[in-house]
Amino acid sequence: MNGRTIFARWALTCSILAGGPSWGTTPASTEPSALEALQDAYSRAVTPGDDAVRYRELLAILLQRLKRSSSATVELDALARDATRALEPLAPFVGDPEKVFRTAVNAAAASLRSIDPHFRYIDARTYGNERHETPAGFGGLGLQVESSGGAVRIVSLIPDSPAARANMLAPGDLIVRVDSEPLSGMPLSDAIARMRGRPGTPVSITVQRSAHDPEITVALKRDTIRRQLLRTSMEGDVLVLRLAGFGPSVAAALEQAITQAAAVARPKAVVLDLRSNPGGLLIEAVKVADTFMNGGEIVSLRRQESTRSRSWQADPAELLPGLPMVVLIDRRSASASELVADALQHHGRATVMGQRSFGKGSVQTTLPLGQDGGAIKLTTANYYGPSGQTVQRIGVAPDIELVADKLRGSSDDTARPADAVATRKARARVDPAQCSDASAPDPALACAIDFFRSGGLEAFVARLGERAQ
Repeated sequence: MNGRTIFARWALTCSILAGGPSWGTTPASTEPSALEALQDAYSRAVTPGDDAVRYRELLAILLQRLKRSSSATVELDALARDATRALEPLAPFVGDPEKVFRTAVNAAAASLRSIDPHFRYIDARTYGNERHETPAGFGGLGLQVESSGGAVRIVSLIPDSPAARANMLAPGDLIVRVDSEPLSGMPLSDAIARMRGRPGTPVSITVQRSAHDPEITVALKRDTIRRQLLRTSMEGDVLVLRLAGFGPSVAAALEQAITQAAAVARPKAVVLDLRSNPGGLLIEAVKVADTFMNGGEIVSLRRQESTRSRSWQADPAELLPGLPMVVLIDRRSASASELVADALQHHGRATVMGQRSFGKGSVQTTLPLGQDGGAIKLTTANYYGPSGQTVQRIGVAPDIELVADKLRGSSDDTARPADAVATRKARARVDPAQCSDASAPDPALACAIDFFRSGGLEAFVARLGERAQ
């Protein structure tokens, strides 16, 4: 191969990578598209090499996939221009290809947040770790965390987990860094991904108890965190079903638990506890709702810009038919758990008790971006309850609201967005301290049991009113 041939092939490759016209064609316009301008800005900002070429092309793949698969109308040119503006101040030809790629993606994500707050890019390493998670468990630290004012706050520690065994972390601690990487401003899902990984691998987290306390760095080793999505108990003659999430086969496990409990002693009432349940698989939530229904629509699913929809109907089979039922929810009940509560409430199958739920009525899908390209997670559809309304940014209003500041562990920091507008009001507001077993460790559950003993809403409220006098 002579030097002229080598040069010709190099020039053709550069023309293709730059998004320019192919050989032998006449360009329709000399102005580059917004996407081509973004790729050019990226190439100017990074150190040349194979990684630069790969991430340059990945930018185009990511934005095009986002436009094609999002549930909302995405203006590709606007996203590309926002990302380009973020790259323009960077010094030329010295940037790390991956870091500059992240800068561009974060800029696009920031402008996208108003229509899809759940969008995120998942790098290849994190995506590989997530794919190795199983229904039985995942590699992690055993921390339940939440977003709090742009920071990551510890909500609870799973017993006998690496975090609990360290005996140095506590609920309320703010996680400042993971492996020296600051978490401030990082999406919660990304922060969680940094803490997860293969069991046995080391990780350090730095926490701060308060603004006046010194930071504490704790060295931990990831372990397999077992998922116990379903817990059951009998509180007298009341069957209590606690669902922490909607993972694979959880609906089948629920049916089996009900059958086994009824075989020992048929309960007279049932509590479905969905508090702090962040959601999970849509189809499992549909099956759980169907377990307690004998007909009617459960939920419908559709893209925001499409008139097409898919709906799920309950079949005639029902477990525990006719038994009084309470669904417990709180501010951390979200997504699939709201779907279940909404369906059971709408059809009059259950009384919903607690606080207004979080308000997430959308479905996210993880879409791979090719070998070593990682993936994107974005909203691909929205779901609507049997009333035809969505819970998005509104939540499910309980029939009986339990006053939040009377409940242990409740927090206003997890409330839905401030611009949410409630369309349904609670039928009653109750102070859990007035329930007969308010001294119990779980006042909300005590109120649910007291509700059953009262025989209905009016009698329950009247009974509590008498105690308050």
